[in-house]
Amino acid sequence: MGAYSSIRNYIIGLAVKRKARVLVSKLGEEASETGQMLVIISRHVRGETITEEEEKLVREQFYDVLKIAGIGIPFCLVPGASVLLPIIVRMAKKRGIELMPSSFND
Repeated sequence: MGAYSSIRNYIIGLAVKRKARVLVSKLGEEASETGQMLVIISRHVRGETITEEEEKLVREQFYDVLKIAGIGIPFCLVPGASVLLPIIVRMAKKRGIELMPSSFND
């Protein structure tokens, strides 16, 4: 029983590490996209014109920032949110509601 338990724990550990790497990578993508959004906004504030494509990028990224805040805040404050969050995201996706930021969509 000890060898089986060790192997199982090792496999679970590998899966958790892989998921953590994916999460960090996706959060990095979101950070980069948010940086691009802020550059475009600062150009607009200075009076420079922005293209329709840049305006669309800003709008989409702002929605992603709101999604992160909507998911992140309850995750930190609500007990049990780490268990409920994946269930809620999965249920929303089945109903055509996307709760996760765009970089998390595969």
